[in-house]
Amino acid sequence: MSIKTPAPSRVETIIAATFYLMNAYQRTRCPRLARCIAAHLDCISRHPDADPTIRAVCNGMFDDWRAVAETALPCPSVH
Repeated sequence: MSIKTPAPSRVETIIAATFYLMNAYQRTRCPRLARCIAAHLDCISRHPDADPTIRAVCNGMFDDWRAVAETALPCPSVH
């Protein structure tokens, strides 16, 4: 039996997940979510199927979200 290599995630799926995380962050202000958002933005900015404009915007937003993650107060609750 051969092992299949998983296909790369569709950029639209990653963008949708990022929107979901941003919405959850707005409710909780949890730094873990900010780190996840930064990671998703980094992934989109490097994704070969993403439009160049989307990649550039996500690359710029990555630094902003990374800073949020580093300066946010700890989240007292579990999501």
